[in-house]
Amino acid sequence: MDKPLVSIVIPVYKGENFLREAIESALSQTYANIEVVVINDGSEDEGATEKIALSYGEKIHYFSKENGGVATALNLAISELKGEYFSWLSHDDLYYSNKIEKQIQALIEHGDMKALVHSDYDLLDVNVQTITHVCQSKTYTVEQLENSVFPVLQGMVHGCSLLIHKSHFERVGIFDENLITTQDYELWFRMFRHQKTIYIAEPLICSRLHAEQGSRTLECHDRERDELYIYFIKSLTEDEMCSMFGTSYNFYHRMSCFFKGGKMEESYKYVNKKYQEAKISENMSEELNQLQDHIKKLSHGKANRICIFCAGQWGIRLYNELRSKLISIDWFSDNNTDRWGYILDNIYCISPKQLEMEKKHTLVIVATRAPAEILKQLEVANFPYVITKQELEGILFKTAPAKWITALDNIEDIDYSSEDVQCLINKFNQVIFDICKYYQDRVRK
Repeated sequence: MDKPLVSIVIPVYKGENFLREAIESALSQTYANIEVVVINDGSEDEGATEKIALSYGEKIHYFSKENGGVATALNLAISELKGEYFSWLSHDDLYYSNKIEKQIQALIEHGDMKALVHSDYDLLDVNVQTITHVCQSKTYTVEQLENSVFPVLQGMVHGCSLLIHKSHFERVGIFDENLITTQDYELWFRMFRHQKTIYIAEPLICSRLHAEQGSRTLECHDRERDELYIYFIKSLTEDEMCSMFGTSYNFYHRMSCFFKGGKMEESYKYVNKKYQEAKISENMSEELNQLQDHIKKLSHGKANRICIFCAGQWGIRLYNELRSKLISIDWFSDNNTDRWGYILDNIYCISPKQLEMEKKHTLVIVATRAPAEILKQLEVANFPYVITKQELEGILFKTAPAKWITALDNIEDIDYSSEDVQCLINKFNQVIFDICKYYQDRVRK
């Protein structure tokens, strides 16, 4: 079988810092039939980016354009590429040498050369130079990861991990140039929906985490993301929701936790209203009991406190997941001193030193996308009961939530930051929690 040509596209803006490494990683592919296309999106750096690109001569195809944003650069590349396949490489990321070869082989093995391919990836924190492997299959099944837009909705698709047959652009179009920071996920949603996808449980790229990324610096990111996800939710059919999450009730709940942790207020309000209207799961009580038993077994019944380590968006998402499933949290903890003190729902974020004093009877759940450094920190401090959010996701996903816990969140004109209101909500939730515990204990006896 002839090896199809793959076009590796590198859009770049002010790429003097990382561009050379990206190009080298593309040219070093073990798959021989590639072209490397570099699009300079009007870099204002006194010609530094262009100088790097031109130094490769005929090894790459180089285009320069006026600045218009990454979507315009990618669309120009799509119009110019000669390959049968499109593979995006951000100028600040790296391909492992077997990236393209592994993906073409996966297509051959699955017998569908037009299937969409995505994979695990590594995260390189440039501040501490540590690499964390993001293994999606430790959290979800392969069936879920290959289920239409499921990985898109859960924010698990790294655009640079994809291999896309050119026919998909002909089918659904190209990147929306009106979007500044969400142009990738908007296209992935259109492209993944109702399509065959292949997931490779191996990191094929290394993605840098640094302070200059657009999703961290551009003010429009949160607004764009809110609008996009509301559009996603409105577009899905009941059958699609059920195929991904079992029931629409579970779907709306899962998305409400995703939005709450990601500070997507409008998306959260919209989906939580839909969640309250959805039919409750018939197995809720049994599933809640199983989750509580699972949590106890993690410490062999010795921990009577729970702390979420990391009080960022992943920690808030986890808190809302557990809260809705009648699991109470005692503290947050975080290495970031700015987060110490009141967080939400009258739960405080304590310092790691304070947490260490409670370690003998505390289950610590590490809630961050890159937990390796935190796990090492807790291991050195001899914390006996530690688990990651990723390891807990499987049973959380299967457990139906208690609808009433978030019922108040959609009431308008209430200042939820008020300590008095938070106190009332906490008392209400605690009463419900105690009632459920009482009846659960009676059933067990």
